[in-house]
Amino acid sequence: MGALDIDLGSPDEGHSGSERAPAHGPAAVALLEVLDRDGQVRQSFSVQGWPLRIGRSMDNDVVLSDPHVAPQHLRIAPGEQGLELRVGDSHNGVQVGRRHLRADESAALPGGGEAPEFTAGRTRLRLRLPEQALAPELALAVTAPLARRVVPVVVAAALVLVGLLLRTWLDTDPDTFGPAAGTMVVGAVVAAAVWCGAWALLSKTFAHQARFGWHLRVFLLASIASLVVSVLPGLVAFAMSWPWLSDFAFVGTIGVAATALYFHLLAVEPAHPRVLKWAAATCAAVGVGLTLWFNVQRSDQFGDELYMSHLFPPALRIAKPVATDTFIDGLAPMQATLDKNAKDTRRGDETGDGEE
Repeated sequence: MGALDIDLGSPDEGHSGSERAPAHGPAAVALLEVLDRDGQVRQSFSVQGWPLRIGRSMDNDVVLSDPHVAPQHLRIAPGEQGLELRVGDSHNGVQVGRRHLRADESAALPGGGEAPEFTAGRTRLRLRLPEQALAPELALAVTAPLARRVVPVVVAAALVLVGLLLRTWLDTDPDTFGPAAGTMVVGAVVAAAVWCGAWALLSKTFAHQARFGWHLRVFLLASIASLVVSVLPGLVAFAMSWPWLSDFAFVGTIGVAATALYFHLLAVEPAHPRVLKWAAATCAAVGVGLTLWFNVQRSDQFGDELYMSHLFPPALRIAKPVATDTFIDGLAPMQATLDKNAKDTRRGDETGDGEE
């Protein structure tokens, strides 16, 4: 095992992950990278041969200063199934994927296209091999043309503004549309600035990049999706005579909110997308469950509406009309339920219509 060259350069240099050995030494067989919580390379070690010994003691090939790492924490060497990681005399062991290895336990490092990652103590490590393909270069946002960065945001903002103005026009009288529209526009701009600014502050705190533009795009796209979800279920329910679709339109709204939450969090904690997906899915499931429970408490039904109140132009109807006699006959089963409710004095007391 040869001596290791320790790269203590800038974060940009460490992230480039150059695998070339110094001109005077042999070619490196691997590169061991120390990652920060965001998955960025903080330090790299050029591995000149196997086995690779990692620990806190000075006689290791890679010396870590983590107090949660044992003096002889782990050893990596070729095995029958490729590179094998063996834990030394350690209380904390090593986390390899979802498996936690304890003292004297070993496991083959996963191969394939991705570099295997493992955690010793509180130090996150990644072992890169020469045969593993590099990820493509990421383009800097500032190098993209201005029109390419600004035009999509302007178009999305215009769509949101048109949708909000249309909703305001439908919900207000013609005489009050002007003041209501002005109030709506100011409120939307302030809400977007505060919302995106708060997320940008979180991104700056935890990921060291504000990424205000990312959060603004997420906010605008989520707003467009929310406007569509608020109209489309009622329109389809009216056209197809599917009242249940309008009844459970809140599921789509909650889904849009959970998706937006995921993409906001992705800019704050980019190194754990799988955890963020589970968090967003859990929030969506909890939101749907609570809404169903509140609906039952409010109206004794799971749906959001007591009746379908969305009226659109008759030309949009696709379902065949029901004859008047058939409609009246379909109301007959409701008579028994109405008679039962009329005789239920408890319902009258709860609504204030008790005995006279």
